[in-house]
Amino acid sequence: MRIAAVVLAVGLVAGLPSPALPQLPEPVFWRLRTGLRVLAQELPANGLVAVSVLVGAAPRVEEPGQAGISILTREVMLRGTVRRTGEEVAEALDALGASLRALTGPDHTEWTLLVPAEHLDPALDLLVEVLTQPRFAPEDVESQRRISLVRLRQQRDQPQARAVELVNGLLYRWHPYRNPLLGTPETLTRLRRDDLVRYHAAFYTAPNVVVSVAGEVPVPVGVAKVQRAFAGLRSDPVPVRVRLLDVAERALAEQPLSRRDVRELQQTASAWIAAGYLGVGVGHPDWPALRVTATLLGGGMASRLFRSVREREGLAYAVGAGLPTQRGPAALLLTAGVDPLNVDRALAAMLREVEELTTRPVPDDEVARARSRVVGLHLLDHEDLRRRAFYPAWYELLGVGYRFDARLEQQVFRVTAAEVRRVARRYLVHPAVAVVGPAR
Repeated sequence: MRIAAVVLAVGLVAGLPSPALPQLPEPVFWRLRTGLRVLAQELPANGLVAVSVLVGAAPRVEEPGQAGISILTREVMLRGTVRRTGEEVAEALDALGASLRALTGPDHTEWTLLVPAEHLDPALDLLVEVLTQPRFAPEDVESQRRISLVRLRQQRDQPQARAVELVNGLLYRWHPYRNPLLGTPETLTRLRRDDLVRYHAAFYTAPNVVVSVAGEVPVPVGVAKVQRAFAGLRSDPVPVRVRLLDVAERALAEQPLSRRDVRELQQTASAWIAAGYLGVGVGHPDWPALRVTATLLGGGMASRLFRSVREREGLAYAVGAGLPTQRGPAALLLTAGVDPLNVDRALAAMLREVEELTTRPVPDDEVARARSRVVGLHLLDHEDLRRRAFYPAWYELLGVGYRFDARLEQQVFRVTAAEVRRVARRYLVHPAVAVVGPAR
């Protein structure tokens, strides 16, 4: 069955005709008295269990002047608890045959545990200890601050990442999404231990957390284990300003009324172009059509940008487009790596492909290929047990509900050529453009 699902997903990515889709099993959902949301699904997994803990602690909820506090807090939490050092936590996980990874996106911080089923209880206890009892030692804060500043400088020296960062600054003038995930040198330098302690206390609370269990553990048993392990998680609600953000954020990220441009000199062999259009969040009815539109433009070697800008005109060595999955308004982003002498021609060719979407009918077969690629990649990502735990929790945290994971395929396959043209004409109008590279 698993092999058949993989074959189907690969066929969809390649744009082959799609047979009936296999339905992803729906997790069982509980909301505990504390406000903690728990998802569980029993799956064959070679004796393993994945536990994904999604916390609404991310750039979207960072206060002005505290950009980067989500990642800095996460990294300092990994350096030790009130009972153990970070090395002792790592050794204890190794002794259980378990692994722990922590990642942060625009809307969430993810803590995902992979462990043999027989060691689930002690591994959960370790995870909860890291999440609820960080020591925030001053020396850990200072050491991690230095590391984060180095990482930030390294990222700013990468022209592609820098171009995307500049576009976000142009599109999200007042919205927290404008802030780089790592923060800025100014904000990282100002943050103090007390800031991290307050941030952790405000956002690592039960109503702001979703826990998802997937693998070889019966659903009632998995839920009971989570309930026991997380019993001490505080039930304080998130700050009021965060609860109001859903209402206010569209005003904080207004559609540009004209094109916005910025160029930044960087002594690199190549130049990078980023062009962004402000779109919608994952809960908006237009999100599936915009996702298909982004894939049609720049998803893979069959996309318009690849065939035109790279293959036919030879203006870029790398080109693509994408639309991230975000709670707030997401940017449909085009990027290209080019010879500095070809910047203007490549940018014109990229924007020409966008304009053509708004002025000419889109062939049905091209939309079908884009739909199949979106769904195929979605299915392929579910072959990883950790992702099976992650996705329902992520969608629940994003506000569209855990069932969105199973509904996504049907929503994407309902997208028509007419909808692609409609959303292109509505959203792909005034781009924010950033170019990073050497002087020409």
